[in-house]
Amino acid sequence: MNTPEIRLIDRVSSFVEARKRARETNSCVGCDNPITEFKDEISKKEYQISLLCQACQDEFFGDSPEDEEDDEESTEF
Repeated sequence: MNTPEIRLIDRVSSFVEARKRARETNSCVGCDNPITEFKDEISKKEYQISLLCQACQDEFFGDSPEDEEDDEESTEF
């Protein structure tokens, strides 16, 4: 029987395995690409937490150059 509890355990196990694989291969848990470089120390530290590469961090946190331009425009009164 595939109960909600078993499905949850399967998902958590998959998540844990993906993080373990990313850590062992120095790759991104989001896109599976190898880690090459980060734009700053904060991004490097974030990788230690989330295991997301710079591109995936930018997508997740909205740090693309277009977003920065939008932020600058939105702060003007």
